[in-house]
Amino acid sequence: MTDKDDNGGHGPNLKTRLYAWWEGYDLSGMKGKKAEAPPPPPPTEAQGPGINRWGKPLWTATRIEVAEKLWGEGFNTPGGAEHIPYLVKPLGLNPAMSVLDLAAGLGGTSRTMAGKFGCWVTGLEASELLAKEGMVRSFKMGLEKKAPIETFNPEHFGYPKRVDAIVYKEGLFAVRDKDQMFDGMEIVLKPRGHLLMTDYIAEPDKIGAKAIQNWCDKEPMQPHLWNKDQMANAFAQRNLDLRISEDISDTHRHLILSAIQGLVEHLEKHQMDASTKMAVMEEVEMWVRRVAAIEAGMRVFRFYAIKPAE
Repeated sequence: MTDKDDNGGHGPNLKTRLYAWWEGYDLSGMKGKKAEAPPPPPPTEAQGPGINRWGKPLWTATRIEVAEKLWGEGFNTPGGAEHIPYLVKPLGLNPAMSVLDLAAGLGGTSRTMAGKFGCWVTGLEASELLAKEGMVRSFKMGLEKKAPIETFNPEHFGYPKRVDAIVYKEGLFAVRDKDQMFDGMEIVLKPRGHLLMTDYIAEPDKIGAKAIQNWCDKEPMQPHLWNKDQMANAFAQRNLDLRISEDISDTHRHLILSAIQGLVEHLEKHQMDASTKMAVMEEVEMWVRRVAAIEAGMRVFRFYAIKPAE
């Protein structure tokens, strides 16, 4: 990120202000001072559902608390309840429809769809802790039947029922075997079913950019990025009619920067213990790396496709 804030204003940038908060510095004395988070440990082969590439649980209670402070209650990725209706508009959701929400996280997207459009949503999430906490939140809102959150393994995807629509928000990039995931989604969709996906992609001439490689090296779930043609081919090979292929990178970047801005403003007024501080720094660092990767040429796309009638 540059030394301008997202609105082009000068002065300490978000990262500088965050480190000032971390160190307890007076912001006016921060000129020229740089800090970096400690490097992550070397990766292991232990990555699995809910486990990061260093063999640790991807989510903890503290990380969930930090994520909800960033993205809003029930959300752990960009785009809260006000953003979801725009995102899923192509689906034409209504109370007669059944929906699978893959990479459901804490279930905010699932509950927003069920609450606003009356459809029946099942959220599937790889992390047991996120799924459990998501289900707690669905119960709290009286949506345990209309928006339950369950666990699944995205590397071995299957589902026993057919559904009218699938929503998959920024999850496929971390799946190694994307072909089995596409096969599974095609099987699960009813004829004339809808598939809406947002994901990170990178073209061959951009993938080597330093900021993109830095993100790939440090992201908790190792990215396996496809390019736009690979995504389009995956839809075509399964006879899924790709109707929308839209670059939403600027919107995604703005959602991240606005959330970090809000978090920094909150932190400058609040004290917290050392473990929460560390979780805040790790979470913000992760999203700052994603923004840097987007600025270096990684893209965020929204894909929308329809399965043909039988």
